Amino acid sequence: MEEDENTNGSIARADVVDAITDLENEGALLLLTDYYHELSGANATIEKRISTAKTCAKMLYDAKRYEDVLVWLDEIATLVSDQDGPDSEAYMAFTEDESLETLKMNASDRSLGEEEEDDYGNDDE
Repeated sequence: MEEDENTNGSIARADVVDAITDLENEGALLLLTDYYHELSGANATIEKRISTAKTCAKMLYDAKRYEDVLVWLDEIATLVSDQDGPDSEAYMAFTEDESLETLKMNASDRSLGEEEEDDYGNDDE
């Protein structure tokens, strides 16, 4: 059983998972962002913020919301840039993190694969 990383916060991991697996839930990415902030903490190091972003993005990936992985990670990168500056060490570390980049590439590949399947299956339109 996976231990909930957020034992003191107000957003439960299970609630986030429920939200992101419900494709009709329009507030899922917002809830995920709130969860990211709770896990990171106010004075988190960039390493903690990157680790938390990986955890959250992986949750989206596991829910097969591949495009949302790309969108959400871009939003978090923008947030880091806004908070720390576009030339900051934190922003550079975030944008150059290999595991985040790999996750983005995999999500992009999966997203493109789904689009091709959709196009292939809609010949009668």
